[in-house]
Amino acid sequence: MSTPRQLGSAQGQLGSAPRQPGKTGRLRLTSLVARREYLRTVRRPGFIFGTLLLPFGIAFLMGISVFFSADGFSSDGAASGTIVVVNDSDVALTVPASGAVNLTTLSEQEAAARLRDGTISEYYQIPAGFEGAGEITRVEGGSGLAISRLEAQSGNEALIRYVIRDALLRKAGVSPDDAARILQGVTIKTVSEEGDEVSMTDTAAGFMVPLIFVAIFMISIFMTSGYLLQSVTEEKENRVVEIVLSSVPATPLMAGKILGLGGAGLTQVGIWAATALVAVPLLSSRVPDLGPIEIDPVMLVLALTYFVLGYIAFGAIFAAVGAMAPGNREAQQYSGFLGFAAAVPFIVFSAFLTDLNSPLVYALSLFPLTAPTSMLLVLGLSDSIPWPLVGASLTSLSLFALLATWASARIFRATVLLYGVRPTLSQIVGAIRSPR
Repeated sequence: MSTPRQLGSAQGQLGSAPRQPGKTGRLRLTSLVARREYLRTVRRPGFIFGTLLLPFGIAFLMGISVFFSADGFSSDGAASGTIVVVNDSDVALTVPASGAVNLTTLSEQEAAARLRDGTISEYYQIPAGFEGAGEITRVEGGSGLAISRLEAQSGNEALIRYVIRDALLRKAGVSPDDAARILQGVTIKTVSEEGDEVSMTDTAAGFMVPLIFVAIFMISIFMTSGYLLQSVTEEKENRVVEIVLSSVPATPLMAGKILGLGGAGLTQVGIWAATALVAVPLLSSRVPDLGPIEIDPVMLVLALTYFVLGYIAFGAIFAAVGAMAPGNREAQQYSGFLGFAAAVPFIVFSAFLTDLNSPLVYALSLFPLTAPTSMLLVLGLSDSIPWPLVGASLTSLSLFALLATWASARIFRATVLLYGVRPTLSQIVGAIRSPR
C-alpha cells in the first residue's frame, strides 16, 4: 500500500519535469493529445464495427422487410398475386372483384407433377367439407428455410384466405360488392380534441424515440469512455505514461484524452443520426405512417448537450478510475459499477411512463450520474419541454462535470505513476485537496 509520502514523491516527479507551459502552451498540448486520441480511437476495428453496425443493421432489416412484405394483401382489402389451388370442395373459387389475383386451379396429380419439376413451388389443397373445420393444406416443394420460400408463404397464405372468404360470402348469397366491402374491414381514425388526426405511429414514436435516444447515448458513452479507461490503464501498465508526462502535464493530458474521445463519440452519434435521417424516408415508402415522424430540433440540441456533459462527467470518472486501479481488470470492474448509474432510468422506465412529475423522476433528473438518460426520457415523453427541470438538470450536470474533471485531474496527477497499489480513501481525498 502506498503512503502519503509515495503520493508526494509521485507528484514531485511530475513537478520536476518541464511541464509548466503557459495558457497557450497548455491549450496546444491539449489539442495535440485530443487529436491523437481521436485518430487512434476512430481507427480501432472495434469502434468502426460498432459505428457501422447500426447502419448495416438497418439496411439488413430494410432488405428483410422487402422480402417479407405482403405485396399480395394490403390493409384496404385489395389483393394481388398468384396462387395454385387443388379444390376438392363444393365451394367455387373465383377471382375477387377488388383484387388482381391470378388463381390457377389444378387437379392433385397436375399440381404434384408441376411441384416435382419445379414449375411451381407450392400449392394449396382444399379438402371436401373444409367449411366445418376451416382447415386447408399447403404442399411445399423442397425443404429448408430459404427466404424466398418464407416470402411466398407469407404473401400467398394471406391471398388464399382472402379468396376463400370471398368464395364463402358468395356461397352465402352476398353480392360481390358487399363481399368486397366486408373483406375491406373497418378503419379506425384517431383524432384529438381539436379534431386533428393523430397517427398511431406518432403515438408509438413517443415510446420508441426516447428509448432509442437512451440506447444510443448509453452505447456511445460506454464505448468511448471504455476506450478512455483502456487508454489510461494501458499507458500506465506499459509505463508509456512516464514518457508522456515528461513532455505533457497531467491536466492537459487528461483533458486531451477526454476531448478526443468525446469527439469520437460525437462522430459516432453523428453517423447514427445521419443513418436515421436517411432510413426514415426510405422506410416511409414501405410504411407510409413513418412519414409524419418528426423530432423537434430543440430536443436534438438538448440531447446533444446532455450527451456532451454526460460524457465529460463519466469520462472524468473513468479516467480517475483508470489512474487509481492497479490494473485493467480492476478498472473495468470499478467502472462497470459506476456506469450502472446511467442505466437506472432505463430500468425504472415505467415510472416515467406513469408520471413525469413524480419525485423519483425529479430525483433521477437532478442527480448528475442519472441526469443524461433521465432527461432524454423526459424530453421524449413530455408534451412540451419542461424548461425549469431542464435548467436545473443542466446546472447540476454542468457543475458536476466541472467538479469531476477538476478532481479527476488531481487524482490522475497523484496516482498515475503508482503501479500495483490501490490508494486509500484518505490518500485520494488528500490528492484532491492538494494545492499542487
